[in-house]
Amino acid sequence: MPKINKNASVILSLICCGIGFLGLGAVAALLPVYLPSHGGLYGETLSPWFVAMAYVYLIPVAVADGFLVRLLLLVRKHQVFTDRSVSCLRTISWCCFIEAGLLLLGVRYFYMMPALAFVAGFLGLVLRVVKNVIEEAVALKAENDFTI
Repeated sequence: MPKINKNASVILSLICCGIGFLGLGAVAALLPVYLPSHGGLYGETLSPWFVAMAYVYLIPVAVADGFLVRLLLLVRKHQVFTDRSVSCLRTISWCCFIEAGLLLLGVRYFYMMPALAFVAGFLGLVLRVVKNVIEEAVALKAENDFTI
């Protein structure tokens, strides 16, 4: 498997996060055009509630993307094992759990919502485990700093 240098990897990740923000903006701009003309699962007209929920779905994703950028900037400054990075991971994982809950609310409109909710929830769980590992590493680092 090819390996790229660490700095290039962080820059590539930041570029991908920027593309994610652009994608969120494009989706937000196109929702009023796309949703009314495509209807629901069985061709029924979508309620204004669902159109509003479509915008609400974007909020946790945007917040998570913002904290992902913040975390990548900490990695770039070599500040990985800090309380700030743990806080970023915690926020991103909670955004995944919130998104999973929101997706379950839209199950009436789109049959894939439970699968998407499972993916978002599982990603939140994985990030929670990573957060716990980093949090333990921060504690060990602090303990070692006091020992020396």
